[in-house]
Amino acid sequence: MIYYSRMINYKLKQLVTYCLLPVAICILLYSCHDKKDTLNIDYKYGYFPLDSGRYITYNVDSIFSYNANFTRDTVRYQLKELVSDTFYDLHNDLNYELSLYRRANNSSAWVFDRKWYAIKGQYNVQKIEDDIRLVKMVFPPIQDQTWNGNVYVPTTDPYRSFQNWNYYYESVDVPYSINGFSFDSSLTVNAVSDSSFVDKRLRKEVYAKGVGMIYQEWELKNRQQFGSWDTGHWNGFSIRMRLIDHN
Repeated sequence: MIYYSRMINYKLKQLVTYCLLPVAICILLYSCHDKKDTLNIDYKYGYFPLDSGRYITYNVDSIFSYNANFTRDTVRYQLKELVSDTFYDLHNDLNYELSLYRRANNSSAWVFDRKWYAIKGQYNVQKIEDDIRLVKMVFPPIQDQTWNGNVYVPTTDPYRSFQNWNYYYESVDVPYSINGFSFDSSLTVNAVSDSSFVDKRLRKEVYAKGVGMIYQEWELKNRQQFGSWDTGHWNGFSIRMRLIDHN
């Protein structure tokens, strides 16, 4: 009798185990799934919108200085960047085609200038500007977060000036005003800002949520010695882009 009683108890334990174990697993999986669904991360993709037909127009001021005579060329014009098309590349990544148009002023006709491209993934957005691939943002943006935005840029000439950049978010989700436009949320990407007795490098971009880049500073100069350092001049370029229109 004792033997049969033990056998019955053993069978009951097995039955309970086999019946309840799947239920317990289901409850555990549902609990994990429920927690995953409630973890809603705001990646803030709106700072780099790429909707088809979207455009931004800028006033551009550019100054180029070069040669021993310190020749300076100052050019002012308007630039429009339009999201014109999409396509998949050989890596099956969705590329956004950016068509750039240029004109002298408001009364001039737009003339096609060039094409750039953008690739927007879950954790970053890359932009190909004149065959130079830059990691413009990482998601989600966090104050003081750093990354190697020039990881895809060659390290040989003529790209040496792109070495040792340290991208970081100078500010995130702050108000910003420019040319009569006011935005509740903007972020600033500081890509490089350093200078020495012989070199100056600066690149800073401001983005507004729901719009994209609204301001850019881009400066690259080196000191040229003509006779003595006291008579030397800074050769290179500086560019300022300021938003004047968008849709």
